[in-house]
Amino acid sequence: MESRIIENLLDKYFEAETSGAEEAQLKAYFSSGDVAPHLQQYIPMFCYFDQAKTENLDKEVDYLPVTSRFESSRKKVYSWVAIAASIVILLGIVVQQENKMSEFGTYEDPELAMQKTMEALEMMSIYMNTGTEDLGYIEEFNNTKDKIVK
Repeated sequence: MESRIIENLLDKYFEAETSGAEEAQLKAYFSSGDVAPHLQQYIPMFCYFDQAKTENLDKEVDYLPVTSRFESSRKKVYSWVAIAASIVILLGIVVQQENKMSEFGTYEDPELAMQKTMEALEMMSIYMNTGTEDLGYIEEFNNTKDKIVK
């Protein structure tokens, strides 16, 4: 009879529908030592907290302030950032020298300067033409709006 009540309480427990008193009843039953054989698998689950209360930590724990814990990792990150920034600067210098650009952003080779200027103007022309196509739609919209308003 008692095992049937415990089985019903277990079903409620696994459905998260038990009250604190019912959970205490389950804990008392499983810690009593007189547990039905088919329910003995649940003993460790309900007796764990009693065992955990008796455990002690014998090892001393060295508590470091939060700032000192992360200080070494911050130094590592900053050193990697400094290394990466140095590499980027060196690559920029190398690329600038490959293009043979002077300090003022002008090319020493006139043919190369003419080629780069033509590329920039062609790109600008493409974007300007794309923008003016959209203006045609706006003009048509304004004409239609004016006809409706009149």
